[in-house]
Amino acid sequence: LRKILILLLWPVLLLAALYVFRDSALAAIGNFLVVRDKLEPADIIFLLNGDPTVRPGHAAALLKQGMARKVVIARAEDSEGVQFGAYPNVTDTNIIMLKQLGVPEGSIVQLRPPGGVKHTKDEADALLGYTREHSIHSVIIVTSDLHSRRARFIFKKVLSGSPVRVMLAPISDRKYGADNWWKQEEGLVGCQNEYLKLVYYHLKY
Repeated sequence: LRKILILLLWPVLLLAALYVFRDSALAAIGNFLVVRDKLEPADIIFLLNGDPTVRPGHAAALLKQGMARKVVIARAEDSEGVQFGAYPNVTDTNIIMLKQLGVPEGSIVQLRPPGGVKHTKDEADALLGYTREHSIHSVIIVTSDLHSRRARFIFKKVLSGSPVRVMLAPISDRKYGADNWWKQEEGLVGCQNEYLKLVYYHLKY
């Protein structure tokens, strides 16, 4: 009977520990996805399309700190909504935000790959072409924190045959980040999707 009670007690204790330390455990799940490099001045800042409320601000701040002289962004594919004029292309929104934040128009470079970029792999391909054309040797990548591990994987994979140094400078999305993703529905979906996409990228590329 004593052995049975001990066996039954362990799961209860484990569940209790998980409950007590749930925030730390969930934060660890989110923080695994975050890659943040020690930054040094680079040739360019490459801004990934995404949340225009925070990413352009982070890129603008890095530019003002003297970390680079240009912000480069690859134009996103026009969705049906953009084609019908329902809302602007996310790249246009990012560029407007950069200008509003004080980035001179001459410091913004928009890459226009045929059809626009659809995902992070396309953005990495667009960056590779730009680095070859302009002899770029170092790049700071600005993206969301939960997206940074996957971004580092694919950018280093695509740029592996070039001398370009890649540095990640992630920032939390407006509503959630690695330390509180489970408190918002968007964060739950975002974190789950990043793990799925990370596995998918490793399998495909």
